Amino acid sequence: MQKSKQKHIPKIIGIDLGTTNSLVSFIKDGSPRIIPNERGSRTTPSVVCIKPDGKEIIGEMARNQAVLNSEQTVANVKLAMGTQQKYPLNGRNYLPEEISGLILARLKENGEEYLGQDITDAVITVPAYFDDNQRRATMHAAGMSGIKVRKLLNEPTAAALAYSCGSNRPDARLLVVDLGGGTLDITLVEYQNKVFQVKAVGGSTAIGGVNFDTQIINHILQDFKESHSCDLSADNVAFQQLVIQSEKVKVDLSSSPEATMMIPYITMTDSGPLHLNKTISRSVFTDLIEPLLAEIKTLILDTFSKCKLTTDWVDSVIMVGGSTRIPAIESLLLDILDPEGTQPDLIKKAINQDEAVARGAAVMAGILSGELADIQFNDITSHDLGILNHQGEFEKLVEAGSLFPTATTKLFTTATDNQEEVTIQVVQQQGVNNSPTLVDLGNFNLNVAPGQQKGAPNIDVTFAIDLNEILTVSAIDLDTHKNAEISIEHEVSS
Repeated sequence: MQKSKQKHIPKIIGIDLGTTNSLVSFIKDGSPRIIPNERGSRTTPSVVCIKPDGKEIIGEMARNQAVLNSEQTVANVKLAMGTQQKYPLNGRNYLPEEISGLILARLKENGEEYLGQDITDAVITVPAYFDDNQRRATMHAAGMSGIKVRKLLNEPTAAALAYSCGSNRPDARLLVVDLGGGTLDITLVEYQNKVFQVKAVGGSTAIGGVNFDTQIINHILQDFKESHSCDLSADNVAFQQLVIQSEKVKVDLSSSPEATMMIPYITMTDSGPLHLNKTISRSVFTDLIEPLLAEIKTLILDTFSKCKLTTDWVDSVIMVGGSTRIPAIESLLLDILDPEGTQPDLIKKAINQDEAVARGAAVMAGILSGELADIQFNDITSHDLGILNHQGEFEKLVEAGSLFPTATTKLFTTATDNQEEVTIQVVQQQGVNNSPTLVDLGNFNLNVAPGQQKGAPNIDVTFAIDLNEILTVSAIDLDTHKNAEISIEHEVSS
């Protein structure tokens, strides 16, 4: 009887929309499973090529022809989500969410083909450190692909959910380090009695695997220029080959003490063809990425400081994302958490680093569809949210680390006599210590009763954050009951 009921449950899939690769997942027999794509691969490169005839090539085929068709191909689009960056492809400008929408549509098709049914709903993962604009852009991308987002799930939380999915998982105090292609998420989570409590989140949307690749690329460019007096970055095809091969060298150095980049006929000069043959050792690579490692260490320690925990609070580490395979990353974590080497089982390696987020998305999808017993988790906001006052100063309404969904209200008033309108400028404060930055999220106007002295009107401003950590701001004049609101939207225009 139960199995018969299960057939009528609308299938909700999980999607890990990654910078470099994306995955689709679902729940089968109580466990998360990865859905292979049309080529039988468990991962789909997040690469899109649009041919002159309008044909869309997505995934591995797009990545394979990126060198020859670099001007028609877009990769790493996740890094631009929430911005107005435009990609000119064959006479049309595409926004990041439009490119992501094409990737999501292909993932949806793969899910439908594999499961043999229409898919309309999905849980989509996002970096915990994504701001409101980036989350809105992801929602728009999903809408363009025909997907209803049942939940935007923070990637480290997804990894923690993947950890929990199994019999008799012990309680744990987790550090989740998610170092993907373009973002770094650091999350402290307590798992107790099947309840997750996120303690703190940190990280950066400007550190990821592509940054490690860039260090190799720059090293090779400089070496080649010194050896051959030739700038490979000026040759688009040569440079694209260098980008692809640099990522492969990085991957090889995770399992080998050295790796060789060999590209015959990489470019032509007046004197004839030039060949690239360069061996890089792991120690040289570690030296190249030392500034990145130092920044990652600072971000990890800042995350502990946010919730006033010390590093010995952690008893389990989950590493997520391909870049956590870099040996220097594991050494860094052990240096921070276990300098004496007394916890040999500190880093949990049972979960595939590339699949943990997708599996966690499937767990959440299973909870929402009723296929899995409920696992409770309490997630928190990653940034301070507020408005700018009449002096341009930040007035905080929601503090980073607040549980969501949540709503908070604060009383404001006018700044000048006879003021008939106030502008509510919504901003998000990012950064820590002495260098915070403000990100403009949007604004709206509220009319107030005319002829009043400054300070007389009573204006309530409310910030409400939903389950997807998406913000709605409203304001009401308590004397006239006039009101206005904005659901922070990321504008889509061509």
